[in-house]
Amino acid sequence: MLDFNEPILADKARTDAIFHAADIRANDYCFGNLFIWRKKSKINIAFHEGFVLVRFKINEKPFYLYPAGSGNKVDIIRQMATNAKLFGERLTLSCVTPAMQDELENLFPDKFQIIEDRVNYDYIYNSEELINLTGRKFHSKRNHITRFKSIGNWIYEDITPENLEDCRKMNKAWCLENGCGKDDSLREEFCAVQCALDNFKELGFIGGLIRLEGRVVAFTLGERLCSDTFDTHIEKAFSDVEGAYTIINNEFVTHNLSSFAYINREEDMGIEGLRKAKLSWNPAMILQKNIAVLKDGAVL
Repeated sequence: MLDFNEPILADKARTDAIFHAADIRANDYCFGNLFIWRKKSKINIAFHEGFVLVRFKINEKPFYLYPAGSGNKVDIIRQMATNAKLFGERLTLSCVTPAMQDELENLFPDKFQIIEDRVNYDYIYNSEELINLTGRKFHSKRNHITRFKSIGNWIYEDITPENLEDCRKMNKAWCLENGCGKDDSLREEFCAVQCALDNFKELGFIGGLIRLEGRVVAFTLGERLCSDTFDTHIEKAFSDVEGAYTIINNEFVTHNLSSFAYINREEDMGIEGLRKAKLSWNPAMILQKNIAVLKDGAVL
């Protein structure tokens, strides 16, 4: 039986080494994401024979990440199927990219059913475009930034130990403003953001914030995902401050992320407004991440 446990900070270096070697652009292959969402999604990880394995639940339904690591992938997937069977489950792999799907079919022909999972596709952007915002397709973004800058005195700052508490206070204010007390999903998000801020240094996060007349009105943070891609985990701004979301994205990439070719801004979760917002930034690619379910009666 595979030895799954809730991730702890001591697991970061080992997990990073395996994930970075795998060089996957999907945001799920990022220790910081696993750690800050571990409570909400009941995330557990296991290290086995050169692989890091991830088991989690969505609405109490169990999933496994497609395995990342070096070694015998046929054997490790068989062990994952056996582990699932011990819990009375059929192996269900999540975040299966097209490349993974092809590999899985080559390893186990006609053993898995692929199910489209559009709500979990990643939006990935060209960093140079997010910095320069040139052309007609970014006309509205430039206007948003211009309007924000006309409101009052503003400044961009890197997130440091000295201003982390200001971000925590803003997260609490945002939570109250958006009714977290009556929304389980927003309350869980609040806890994940607080966890990210409380463990900012230990998780190796990079972040930035915007002050308007001295008050923090937006902040964002994330970490290196793979060799050419940064993953933005968190982005918060007050909705009544026009242009705040636009300027924090632009300033953060400009000041901190120009060395990365791409920025992964994660999924839209099937939320119509969020999908529209992510599409409005003109993604360079939308990374498919589907589900692969072991067919009924299939033996690996």
